[in-house]
Amino acid sequence: MYDIRCKVIENEFCEYVNGEYLINRQTPPGFCAAGFVAIWPFVNAMRFAENTAFEDSNGEVTITCPDGWVQFKLSRIRSKKSFEQNK
Repeated sequence: MYDIRCKVIENEFCEYVNGEYLINRQTPPGFCAAGFVAIWPFVNAMRFAENTAFEDSNGEVTITCPDGWVQFKLSRIRSKKSFEQNK
């Protein structure tokens, strides 16, 4: 099972998400509910598979929140060390 890095790559208006989040067995504190519902199906699939059909060649997925204000980039964390190094 993999942890997932969720990085906000564009934020036009939303005050509820910013920066980078680690998604594992718990939801990130304070994460916008609508944004989380949008990314969850992709996060869940990526957590349990080595790769999925919706990832790009870099193993990343870009998702836009339902309001259209925020774009998230999801990527699989191969090790905890790589997450800390790429913050």
